[in-house]
Amino acid sequence: MTLKRVLAYASGLIAVISMFLAVFTRLFFSNKALFGLSALSYLRVTDTMLLFTIVILLLKGLRGKENQ
Repeated sequence: MTLKRVLAYASGLIAVISMFLAVFTRLFFSNKALFGLSALSYLRVTDTMLLFTIVILLLKGLRGKENQ
C-alpha cells in the first residue's frame, strides 16, 4: 500500500471513530464531555479528518490520471 492510501484510510477511520464518540458523548453524558473534550470538539476532529481524506483521495486520483 502506498503512503497516501494508508493516510487516507487512517484519517477516514479517525473521522468515523470521532463521529461515534461525539454522538455517544452527546447522548449519554450529562456534562457533555468525554475524556475532557466536548461533543463539538469531536465533531471538529471529524470534519478535519474527512477533509484530509478527501484531499488525499483527490490527489491520488489526479496522479493516476497523469500517469495514464
